[in-house]
Amino acid sequence: MAKRTTRDLRWHNRSALLSRLYLQGSGNRNELTRVSGLSSATVSNVVSDLIADGLVTEAGSESSDGGRPRTVLRVRPDYGQVIGVDIGETHIRIGLFDWSLTMLATAVYPIAETRLDPELVARLVIQGVGEVTAEAGVDPRELLGVGVGVPGAVQPDPRVPGRTLVHAPTLGWSAVPLLEMLRLGIEAPLSIDNCARTLGQAEMWRGVGRGADRAVIALIGVGVGAALAPGSDVGFETSSPATIEWGHTVIHAGGLPCRCGSQGCLEAYVGAEAALYRYQSTVGCEPFVGTGTEARLAELAARADSSPAAMETLVRVGEYVGIGIANLVNLLNPDLVVLSGWAGLVIGPVILPTVREAAERHTLSYLFGRARIEVGQLGQEAVAMGAATLPVSRLLAAGGGAALPTAV
Repeated sequence: MAKRTTRDLRWHNRSALLSRLYLQGSGNRNELTRVSGLSSATVSNVVSDLIADGLVTEAGSESSDGGRPRTVLRVRPDYGQVIGVDIGETHIRIGLFDWSLTMLATAVYPIAETRLDPELVARLVIQGVGEVTAEAGVDPRELLGVGVGVPGAVQPDPRVPGRTLVHAPTLGWSAVPLLEMLRLGIEAPLSIDNCARTLGQAEMWRGVGRGADRAVIALIGVGVGAALAPGSDVGFETSSPATIEWGHTVIHAGGLPCRCGSQGCLEAYVGAEAALYRYQSTVGCEPFVGTGTEARLAELAARADSSPAAMETLVRVGEYVGIGIANLVNLLNPDLVVLSGWAGLVIGPVILPTVREAAERHTLSYLFGRARIEVGQLGQEAVAMGAATLPVSRLLAAGGGAALPTAV
């Protein structure tokens, strides 16, 4: 192992302190000294460098226990902008965010096809990046980075070093070099990852997961997935969320057929299309007014208060979600489960009581007593925001330095 130089140590310290401020929202020099284990002189020098580089600012003061007021430190939102791209099964959403992940502009392209042509997706993403940067008056060449979230696996190409491939069966993709296609029209650094992982990171950084020690982010859309996310309070240098093929855990032996080729998978019972199919097979259902999966699921949720058929459908979906969450809690022992994904956010408020009740019945009591179950707080921009955490993560890992690691 190469010996760490003084320069390496300096950038490591910058990364640790900058990440702490970013994830916690604010802090002061004394607090940074205590949690980092660095000397007060080192903390003072690093903070001075971060302020001089425009990454951090002094934002007033706060009282201390009997001592002088302490200066509050915060990251500067206007340091730069990042873009997050949500490539979903029903839409493509491009969000422009400032560095603190506040939304500045967005573009959404509904998708009707079940098999998305990769070239079309790349063109729409490039178009969307141009639209949101033009709307906000941002030079796309000055972006800190563009992150892309996809509903599939992202793996290195064994034949081409440095190239990644996307395998997304729900989109009909196998070994798609999406980043290479996007680089033809995007000059900013590019990063890509599974959307459940990135959404999990966003919920832990800016959503309901703040303060949790160990959270599971349950993502429900047309497909179903999950991510196990570590808490953000321990600092940036923890592992990133790990994906879980939750949707393809079997909850009914010999049950309904699933897109994966198996039977009885959770996804076959709680995915958006599965919920709509169940409703349309229920006595007393009414025709939908809207077209498209997203519009119809919103109608179904809105009908719950007045339609017994809609409520019966959602109660059954909630029962299955609760069983699936019980399995996650029994296996992983989280202190928080977040119900998210675009479909999870639409039906989550309606099914949450049923989900909690079903989860309690199927979870070991000593584990359920520790775990909260909540609906995500980040709204329909959650996956795009999660994708935007990818370039932010790279910048934090580099200590805010100009020489960022190579995009992946």
